[in-house]
Amino acid sequence: MSRPGRGLEYRLTVAATATDPIERMACVGFARRALRAAATGWGITGGALDDLVAVASELIANAATHNKPGTIDATLRLAPPGDRLRVEVGDGGNGQLRPQDRFGDGAALTGRGLLMVDALTDQWGAMQTPAGKTVWAELVLPTPLDIPAVTRQTRRAVAAADVVAASRLRTQPLPRPACATRGSHLG
Repeated sequence: MSRPGRGLEYRLTVAATATDPIERMACVGFARRALRAAATGWGITGGALDDLVAVASELIANAATHNKPGTIDATLRLAPPGDRLRVEVGDGGNGQLRPQDRFGDGAALTGRGLLMVDALTDQWGAMQTPAGKTVWAELVLPTPLDIPAVTRQTRRAVAAADVVAASRLRTQPLPRPACATRGSHLG
């Protein structure tokens, strides 16, 4: 939730363990829904929410497609002034640190996703980490959010989601997805 001077943070781990890259793409939908729910809980709406979800989906899809099977870590951060969002997607890959060098050409059927990321974000890039690499993107919110108010909204949203999840578990088992996600609000 909230940390003094540190803003808000939501972390999500996606198990993208299928050997076929196309099958690993099934995990993108789970991650997209989880990140959308977290951002909505913070009060992000409209075009800013749509842009964030599109950017995060593209970065997660790239991690699922272009790396070996494993986990993908996604982190969503709201900066302390409440006006800047940062999404980070880390994977075990050791690929290029300058992913923009892989933009597709006009005849290619793929390779345009990073052009979209570039168009929708204020800035983005990649960095090497001990676990592999992390691609990050920052978006500026048109209207800053009040972080203490967001924290209350997030607590309510998480509590409601927990109640719904618990009630489903009691009535019938949930189907096990081909990929699993684990998310947490940190505070």
